[in-house]
Amino acid sequence: MQKLLIHKITIKNSPIFREITFSPSAHFNVFSGASGAGKSVLMESILALFGLRECNAQVLEATLELQGFKEEFKGLIDEGEVILTLTKKDKIRFFLNAQNIPKKKVQELFAPFLKHLSTKMDDATSLENLFLVFDSFCLSKDSKYKVLLDAYKDSFVQFQTAKVALKKIQEEALKVEELKEFVRFEIQKIESLSPKKGEYEELLELKKEISKKEKINESLQEVQEFLNHSPQVSHFLNLIGRENDSILNAFSELEELCAQESERLGELENINPEEILNRLESLGALKHRYGGVEEALEYLEVKKRELTKYENLDSILKDSKEEFQSAKESLIQSANTLQKAREKWVINFNYTLDQSLNSLKMPNAKVLFKPIDEVESYMPFGNQILEITLNTDLKNLSAGEFNRFRLALLLTQSAQEKNQALIILDELDANLSGEESQGVAEALKKLSCNYQVFAISHQPHMPSLADTHFLIQKHSQGSEIILLDQKGRIYEIARMISGNTITKEALEFATKRIEGE
Repeated sequence: MQKLLIHKITIKNSPIFREITFSPSAHFNVFSGASGAGKSVLMESILALFGLRECNAQVLEATLELQGFKEEFKGLIDEGEVILTLTKKDKIRFFLNAQNIPKKKVQELFAPFLKHLSTKMDDATSLENLFLVFDSFCLSKDSKYKVLLDAYKDSFVQFQTAKVALKKIQEEALKVEELKEFVRFEIQKIESLSPKKGEYEELLELKKEISKKEKINESLQEVQEFLNHSPQVSHFLNLIGRENDSILNAFSELEELCAQESERLGELENINPEEILNRLESLGALKHRYGGVEEALEYLEVKKRELTKYENLDSILKDSKEEFQSAKESLIQSANTLQKAREKWVINFNYTLDQSLNSLKMPNAKVLFKPIDEVESYMPFGNQILEITLNTDLKNLSAGEFNRFRLALLLTQSAQEKNQALIILDELDANLSGEESQGVAEALKKLSCNYQVFAISHQPHMPSLADTHFLIQKHSQGSEIILLDQKGRIYEIARMISGNTITKEALEFATKRIEGE
């Protein structure tokens, strides 16, 4: 189960609010007040907290209850109470429980929980969103539907993977001779050098020894001249009665070391320095290109495998075609099965959507599935296009009609889901008739069973049905947010009906609406 609730919101140093804190209801919250008091600024602040608007305050903070977020966020935060903070100083920063988090992560984390209805947004009528609503409806009606839906999604991914793999191999087949020639050239270039692990380092050391050869030879001759006097040293020690084996052993070790070095110098004489330098230059170029001799040898093995693949491409191409065909047949089968399951529920879905539309004083909908004939054109959500029309194409709806249609979709979807999420609305009932506004208010009241609703209204219908009614009032020092009691709600609804000069009739109407709940 997914759940997001805002328990408390604090705003500091915004263009309208100096410092305010308020605690919304878990269900239907309505904000009213005179024009310019700060209602839209408040909604912008709430949206900014979730990365959907630019920050309009120095500090925004919300105490949230969060459950059921995506697996990739586990470890970043724990489920339960979360403090979300947004600060704006030299730059904007987001924090979850005092832990700095990128804005993009905030957007990804909260996106599944947010519904913002304000201006006309095309994504609401996208195929993806329409199928999301329809599939949610079917999932609530048919326990086997999820299996069919998951099977299609899996087969679609497998088909796309097989399609990409086949295309790549077919492209390689068209230029296989060119690829073979290039790979052979790469292999020959490395193999002709026949590099060995550690060889470059060994040659560098050898180069150093060659460069010191003359100096070592001169020093060696001087030491050997000194060693020629070792019998005199031995005679001297005998004469003074101080025979010392350690001194004589040292002479012996030194003689042996000189013999070894003399032999080593003899070997160096047989080495051509120019060949060493040329070899180092070749290995150095190899190292520069591949990162090292070991990396070059690894690259060599990769290229050998590539060459084997190209030489056996006919067989690989045949296997890839068979895999593609198998994935295609599997996709067609799962798509047809899902199609039949959807067609079973389309009438029921249409009826439920019409009920939602009628409650919002909107015309009935016509729900149609149009087949996609070409398998190559199948979509992630099926082999059909879901088309919903009213008395006109959805693209031709006015902003008010469009948002009421979105509410109808939410009602149809919400009736099947028990998730707790947020709906944020900015004057959704503006320019609506009283009957239409009443329908919107009743729809939001119904949605507030599964959503925490934040709505701005200039008409009396939403405040009459709200669980919590806040008045935003402007003063010389800035605006404040006032939680209205029953008496306050009556007077504010009366003001919304009759203006600043509250009439007796407006008060009576407001009293009936509030006390008659």
